Amino acid sequence: MKQFLLLTLLILCNANNDELSQITLMTYNIMFVPRLLVLERDQITRAHLLTKAKFLRTSDILCLQEVFEPKPSQILLNSLANTYAYSTPILGNQEDQDSWDETWNRQIGRSSLKFLSGGVTILSKWPIIYTAQYFYRHSCSGHTFVRSGFIYAQILYGKNQIPIHIIGTHLQPSDHHGCYVSSEDETREKQMYEIIGFIDARNISKNELIFFLGDFNIDKYNIEQYEAMIDILRVHEQYLYSTSIPCTWDSSFNAMTNAKHQENQLLDYIFIHKDHTLNNSLWFNLIIDPMASEQWHLLGKNRMFYNTRNIPLMELSDHYPVWGFFNLSKYQWPEQSSGILTYVNFVTVDTNLPVMIIDRNIQIGNSTNDTGSIFILTNNGTPRRHRCLKSEQYIILINGNQSEFYLSDAKYFRMKYGMEQVNRYLKIIQIDNTTKCIQTNSTFILQTRLSTGFYYVNHSSSHLCSCTKDRNQAQVFRLIEVERKNISCIITH
Repeated sequence: MKQFLLLTLLILCNANNDELSQITLMTYNIMFVPRLLVLERDQITRAHLLTKAKFLRTSDILCLQEVFEPKPSQILLNSLANTYAYSTPILGNQEDQDSWDETWNRQIGRSSLKFLSGGVTILSKWPIIYTAQYFYRHSCSGHTFVRSGFIYAQILYGKNQIPIHIIGTHLQPSDHHGCYVSSEDETREKQMYEIIGFIDARNISKNELIFFLGDFNIDKYNIEQYEAMIDILRVHEQYLYSTSIPCTWDSSFNAMTNAKHQENQLLDYIFIHKDHTLNNSLWFNLIIDPMASEQWHLLGKNRMFYNTRNIPLMELSDHYPVWGFFNLSKYQWPEQSSGILTYVNFVTVDTNLPVMIIDRNIQIGNSTNDTGSIFILTNNGTPRRHRCLKSEQYIILINGNQSEFYLSDAKYFRMKYGMEQVNRYLKIIQIDNTTKCIQTNSTFILQTRLSTGFYYVNHSSSHLCSCTKDRNQAQVFRLIEVERKNISCIITH
């Protein structure tokens, strides 16, 4: 009888391990910041674009951060409810304060200084059977006014209802001012000690997995801080999957990143507790840089698009999402690229003459034997081009050999040094309409905006200019792709 019971337990344990090895988690800072802080920011359009993002529906458990602004947050959460049947309230949301099984440091959450929620929520495809919200005793700078903390969720995963434990958090950001009593680094350490103290107090069985996920605001490439985080939380180091992007904060190519933080950093993690993991297993993180399904404008289409700050974008957030998983037996993770630089030539359709840059002026060559200049096209706010360039999108035209020079003058086409000179009002319109994405041999015209209205690009004495309002008189060009290069954030530490 004892042998039978032992065999039964062994079979059940193996079945549980096989099932647990398939679990997938995702963390994503979606940047729905309070409207009072960003009066000119079209978060509603971005929320609708996020509802169309398939990657948000692929994990078993999803932790979102910066779920602050109510309207865009509700748009996204209502959409995700079709995928994730179970969810926690938003950390520190006053309307849901009685919906938790447990609240720690309640007096902090009730403080009159704390007028913003913690902006963290956990969504799950599997039953959430217990939830707790915890408010940090330590915070500083702008987060003095935020109900910062973490969410604890106990989830019954899979058909065998295996208990797993999730901590979702957003640690003290680096605002570089306002932390006078303790530095931001010290504040984050104190917050992490609060997390691990909470976990230790629960005496969780070592047979049950514990995951920590969120925006930790600790750069993996700051070795001292990163190693301190690993030691305090007692987690395995982050192993990046082979196709992962090396950063989650990409100041090189993500136009939504804050100009104050120019370094490329890895700030977001999905950790597994060292004492609560599967035997002979390796836990991976995979960072991707998904793009929106269509172009949108930072301040909104109806709010003075022709404003230098109202740039066209393909980004979905200032952070990139992170997947966490054990192995590949169920999911074959695709190759990822961190955006694409596409180098192209243009030729005229009617005369097959190349487009050239001569003394910074863009003009049409005199002979088919002339060597056309190489350009970079981008439909995003930075030199990175989205993987699919579509008709009717606004584009930036860059010198392919000197990428610091951009098309500037909207009347007479001329390249100028520096992105601050860029003309963001150039629209590409496909003529042949035979492809979803503009590619080699696609034919197109260009439209610009001047103070006197919309114009189409033609030429005067071979020099390209915005010199006709008649679409039928627009110069038709043919695109020739020369080369595509995958680009990624460069880590300089």
